[in-house]
Amino acid sequence: MTARRGPFPAARAAVLAAAAAAFGCTPDFQSPRDVTDLRVLAIRQEAVEPDGTSIFADAAVDFTSSRVQPVRIKMLVADPQPRRALTVGGQICSPTDSGRCDQGQPLTLTPSTSSGTAVEQQPIFEPSVPPEVVVAAQRSDDLKGFGGIRVQFAMQAEDGDPRGLVAASKILLYTTGPDSTRNHNPEIATLEITRDGQHVASVGPGATLSLSAGVEYGLRPLLGSGASGIEEYDTIDLSGNTVHLREESRYSFFATAPASFDRDVADEPLPDQPQPTNGIARITLSGPGAVIWVVARDGRGGVGWISVPCAIAP
Repeated sequence: MTARRGPFPAARAAVLAAAAAAFGCTPDFQSPRDVTDLRVLAIRQEAVEPDGTSIFADAAVDFTSSRVQPVRIKMLVADPQPRRALTVGGQICSPTDSGRCDQGQPLTLTPSTSSGTAVEQQPIFEPSVPPEVVVAAQRSDDLKGFGGIRVQFAMQAEDGDPRGLVAASKILLYTTGPDSTRNHNPEIATLEITRDGQHVASVGPGATLSLSAGVEYGLRPLLGSGASGIEEYDTIDLSGNTVHLREESRYSFFATAPASFDRDVADEPLPDQPQPTNGIARITLSGPGAVIWVVARDGRGGVGWISVPCAIAP
């Protein structure tokens, strides 16, 4: 997933350039993990079954019958200071270098409004992608669909943030392969909290994390079992050989004040490596009212996340 702000005002760019020249250094930009304004933290694709449930992340396509499996696109949007209700627009197109659907005639999606908490919103699109859009994406792909047919979803989110709208994009994957080769979205079952290597708490979706103020804790995301966890799968390499691979999950960490992480991303340790005794990231609370998010990506386009409100332990 890529995310961008809207057009950057020329006056603001000039001010930053002048400041950099005056101090003789590059401006100290804020870390992505610190959520202080409107952000798109993640976008997830779900292939929708006839009964409305979802099993796979990538969607099936059958060109002989012109059948394209419907998809559900979920977004994780955060803003600790929303000025008005969030509105989201989206387009579907062949992938572009810019991540925007600014070439040809993209499929425009109906603008979406979202419900959620004051800080977090999860808008949803359920577009009906015509077969010709998938065919066009395959034809424009240099790999001609090797490893999956790539279709781009581009979105714009706006809630009155004075810095303007936020644009983001995600590659949607379509496959002609059998179900045995398809991918599932990862699911974060719990966050394990430790202090000096000792277990403190396990927090799941919907629970509140209570920690002592000013103390650094270790945090380790734990994925679900089976298809919700780290998958092993067979695929074909560029030489036409079948290879057996294991997903390598990566986590992104986000927090509103007064919580802070010590890093933006961390990788799931490999099974043959020493396992961490104090998490793969560190978190510190300096007061109540924060929200943290951990986003998991499996390397094959699958995405999952967990959001947890924070409180200070008595």
